[in-house]
Amino acid sequence: MYRRNRNTPYLARNKIKKTQTTTESPLLNEVILLENSSRIQTGYVNVTVNTALGALPVPDAVVTLYVTDPEGNEEALYHLVTDISGKVPRMAVPVVYDPENPLESSEYFFTTYNLRVQAIGYYTQNIIDLRVFPDITTNFNINLIPVRQGGDEDTGQRTLIIPSSPIDESNV
Repeated sequence: MYRRNRNTPYLARNKIKKTQTTTESPLLNEVILLENSSRIQTGYVNVTVNTALGALPVPDAVVTLYVTDPEGNEEALYHLVTDISGKVPRMAVPVVYDPENPLESSEYFFTTYNLRVQAIGYYTQNIIDLRVFPDITTNFNINLIPVRQGGDEDTGQRTLIIPSSPIDESNV
């Protein structure tokens, strides 16, 4: 049996083995194609889930960050559960920019994602087309609305679609 001397620091070795990824996912194939012709940077998303206009955190809420393919299928990038303070770990996502595309601004480039927050006893909150910018953390404070007595969680979904800005149209 090996005994560690208390005066020597503990040495931890990483036991994670590198595995080869497959490209069976159509969205993953699209990202690989974009890698060859685009620049990919990283943006971040922080989510805090509360109720009562931010007064109380909502623990155990499910936060899903996802993208939608052209056929309308959802592919989850993150599927996290809030802690006791209503927060999830910061999510890192790729921000893709194609410098050859004249429709994209070289000054304000971003990638859009979708966010869904669900919790038992609350209406589901959807945020569509949230923008993630490179090297910037986008913070979302989600206020969930409790389901009224005798109500159904599925009938009271709230969906927020983030509209395009004038800068989007000025880049054409």
